[in-house]
Amino acid sequence: MSAAPAHARTGRAVRVAIATHTGVRVSEHFGHATRFEIWEVSPDGARLVESRVNRPACGVGADRADELMDASVAAVADCRAVVVARLGECAINRLDTLGILAFETEDTVDETVRELGRYAALFEREDA
Repeated sequence: MSAAPAHARTGRAVRVAIATHTGVRVSEHFGHATRFEIWEVSPDGARLVESRVNRPACGVGADRADELMDASVAAVADCRAVVVARLGECAINRLDTLGILAFETEDTVDETVRELGRYAALFEREDA
């Protein structure tokens, strides 16, 4: 995995994945997320980059859960942070291994990206 850009020094946007069913509110548990909106967030503002369809890991048989959890993590691996309504220890550990920050909220997507924008400069990866 390559290092993320040094946002704090360059002012470049941080890529953030937000789990949302409707696009209005952060509403999905990581393991149940069917869609991630990918945002580029900076102190100057935010813009929606894309929406990624995801196959949820929770609720499937144990024989497929690990495979689908790995796929969910891979779907957001290019992001510096993930914002979800809830997430379990398994997801936290896998995201943390990749250096991805995890946040829980049930705010609107707009409120979330505004809040993240205020702190985007702090999201610089230690390996940047």
